[in-house]
Amino acid sequence: MCKLVAELTSADQRVVGEMFKRLERSSGEPGIDVRITSEIYGKLHMKMRALGLDPNDTTSQELYQALLNLTALHDSFLAKRLGITRANDSNEVAQAVIKLIDRLRIPKTSWALKPMTARRLLKSIPPKTLMKLLGYRSVDSMLKRESPSMLLAIARHIEPAHWQNKFVGSYKSLHPIDFETRSIDIEILKDKRWKPVAQLFNESRRANIVNCPETGAIAILPTQISPPSGLTLTYLLVVMHDINEIRAFSTYCKFQHMRPDFGDILVDHLLDSKKQHLMLAGQPLHWNIIHRYWGNTDRKNHPEIFEPHVQPEDLSYRQAEAVLYRLEPALHFWHDCDFVGLPKPEGPISFSLTDMAINLVNNLPYDKRAFYHMQGALWNEVLVRYIGQSSFERQILLQLDEQSVFAGQFVEDLEYAT
Repeated sequence: MCKLVAELTSADQRVVGEMFKRLERSSGEPGIDVRITSEIYGKLHMKMRALGLDPNDTTSQELYQALLNLTALHDSFLAKRLGITRANDSNEVAQAVIKLIDRLRIPKTSWALKPMTARRLLKSIPPKTLMKLLGYRSVDSMLKRESPSMLLAIARHIEPAHWQNKFVGSYKSLHPIDFETRSIDIEILKDKRWKPVAQLFNESRRANIVNCPETGAIAILPTQISPPSGLTLTYLLVVMHDINEIRAFSTYCKFQHMRPDFGDILVDHLLDSKKQHLMLAGQPLHWNIIHRYWGNTDRKNHPEIFEPHVQPEDLSYRQAEAVLYRLEPALHFWHDCDFVGLPKPEGPISFSLTDMAINLVNNLPYDKRAFYHMQGALWNEVLVRYIGQSSFERQILLQLDEQSVFAGQFVEDLEYAT
């Protein structure tokens, strides 16, 4: 039953099979592999029928085009709901998205670097590439006129590797006092000074929204493309994804901040984005999965291991599709489909709204379509379901307890030392 997961994630079937065997055996054979396979096939059949397609007589290109058409329709519904008159105007769409995010009753705070700390670090290790693009001759002049959070958000994506390693390496000297809890900062960098930066992003990254987890900042750069549709959905989905990513990083820092090696942990986490923090029957887990599992709104218990530094509201996780369909009921079609895909020899067809919005806004043909968000969501879904087994949940809590004991021992030593 692991074949479908392997095909959708483009992974080796034998490796996936061994992973499922370990997870099933260690958790008492709950049959999660069978259930998730059955659930995906069931959703595929139901959604294709909803599209007016015959699952037994539909080509891959026909299905992909039907999903694109529906995405475009739902994008227009959402744009209208937000009062957007020019759905291909990136500035108008970005402003409407920020206003909506501000009104939404979702968690929007993070534990982030203080502006004065970010300013001090940028002054000591100036981002020269960014300075040149913005037309500044001195770092002092740049810091006087620009937000340090936004500067860092951009610099962490365009400066060369040696600058990244040196700058992030400077975080080893940071202490909890250098952080504060505040609202996530979302800004549109539309001043003409930012046009060269935006052009660089458009040419090299095909993206204009970036985040910086350590400063709790999301920067939206101008874009030169004017797609006929897809901007509203793409901007909303990407910004909400970035909010979740920032908040997951925030909870990790808050959980670890009492450790004597806090600065080293921070650097290690930022320089290795795929770093694994815990183990589940030999399967490595990233902190984001822990955050998603205990942040699910359906969960009532908040383990004591997180207290007092990480509260339930810190862990709260909101899936973008679940928020959007409450704004526009038609978008319920995509709810709980972020991990659903139809396997094909040339690569799966994703039913993830994020993938389809990216395909639409970039006008991607079938052979260049995106499906990586679905792949990541499927791995996360599998692991979250296994963590939900009581034996595995206890294992995770024990591992977290070991980390907190290490931190507690340090505090105790300091108390005795004084």
